Amino acid sequence: MKESTTKKYELVFIPSPGISHLVPTVEFAKTLLDTDHRLSVTVLTMNVPYGPILSSYTDSLPEIRFIELIQPDSPPPEMKISLSGLCELIDYYKPHSRRAITQLIATELDPNSISLAALVLDMFTMPMADIGGELGVPSYVYYTSAAAALGLFLHMPVFDSTIETDLENELTRELEIPGFKNSVPAIAVPSVLWTKNSDDYAWYLYNGRRVGETKGVIINSFYDLEAYAIDSFRSNSSYPYVYSVGPVLDLAGRANSDKSHTQQNENIMKWLDKQPARSVVFLCFGSRGTFDVDQVKEIANGLERSGQRFLWSVRAKDGSTRLDELVPEGFVERTAERGMVCGWVPQVAILGHGSVGCFVSHCGWNSILESVWFGVPILTWPLYAEQHLNAFLLVKELGLSVELKGYYRVSEDDLVTAEEVERGVRRVMEGECEEVRKRVEELKEKSRSALKEGGCSVRSVKRLIEDLIQGK
Repeated sequence: MKESTTKKYELVFIPSPGISHLVPTVEFAKTLLDTDHRLSVTVLTMNVPYGPILSSYTDSLPEIRFIELIQPDSPPPEMKISLSGLCELIDYYKPHSRRAITQLIATELDPNSISLAALVLDMFTMPMADIGGELGVPSYVYYTSAAAALGLFLHMPVFDSTIETDLENELTRELEIPGFKNSVPAIAVPSVLWTKNSDDYAWYLYNGRRVGETKGVIINSFYDLEAYAIDSFRSNSSYPYVYSVGPVLDLAGRANSDKSHTQQNENIMKWLDKQPARSVVFLCFGSRGTFDVDQVKEIANGLERSGQRFLWSVRAKDGSTRLDELVPEGFVERTAERGMVCGWVPQVAILGHGSVGCFVSHCGWNSILESVWFGVPILTWPLYAEQHLNAFLLVKELGLSVELKGYYRVSEDDLVTAEEVERGVRRVMEGECEEVRKRVEELKEKSRSALKEGGCSVRSVKRLIEDLIQGK
């Protein structure tokens, strides 16, 4: 039998360090591989500072080539909390990435049978586009937040030239941002944009310019969820083409398959099995969602007063893991019949359980997509970065959520009171928000249709593949 001579095309993904950046990147890469067998994928990994989980995850994916870049001896200590620290780390990895790609071309790729088609970056690894330019290879951006939030990046050059004063002195100012139907209050944009004279502001401006120079932007969203934003970008010829390919989700939870949590996971699911349908309030705030003890106690008191069933993933800023040291004395005993308090939780499995009726969330985009996929309305508690903008999008633009506090922002210095927690939970669970619940259920069905043959995201993925292969 004659051997196939179909040419293949290599894509090199360069995600930021950390499992939260790697997982959506790899899940999308798997989508591409499943869609077209002409493609092959290499992912460059920056294994700092989440090594053990990262290795476990990548080892489970033999269809993708992973190249682990050389780690710095001492990563910037501020990397987790500072854009400038992360930028320093990316700059360190830039020559190592160049060397890895050059070696890949020399040893693994044959121009007659497999060629390097593109680099796929994220918003934090945009400096790597220089490598693509040196090699004559186009760069694309895989943007893992909302399409509407992408508008802020694309708008940054205009934002910088038209906003003459620091926003921190006029946080009620209304801003016109591409991708949003409504004007956006300044208090809802990331706080690093409130002051122009900062490294973090310069980072936003730099990346806003760089993303506009790429061949295209791939977004983890779907047309029926953010039609207004996607149409507004595609109709503007000065922007790169936007491919909406979502929802891209790690529904198997492989990125968080730490076996040390197996027994706890089983206990959680058994407890949920005993609860009535849509009766449980689920509180979870992401890998960086920690609170001081005073805030933990306010949440506990609010949940207790609400009378609702709840499952609460709680962690303290001081690193304490003893739940009896975090919550008010007697809280666990008083709520034992209707509540469960724990540390790490399998979020996807919980959101997919029929007993969950409300998700109190930090509004990270992956969590939002998971809640839409399973049809669970969100009570918004944004904490940092673009999460406040996501909360505004969910409440004001999409009608999918209920805000915990006004202005779509809860700053680190704010104490959300027990009364506010109780009121928010009751609004979602006691029938005041039926329109929100109906809207979420509608988008649940549309999110699944998007990934079926002929669906809006499947069509967008196929267009992206053809553009990659043809070098557009």
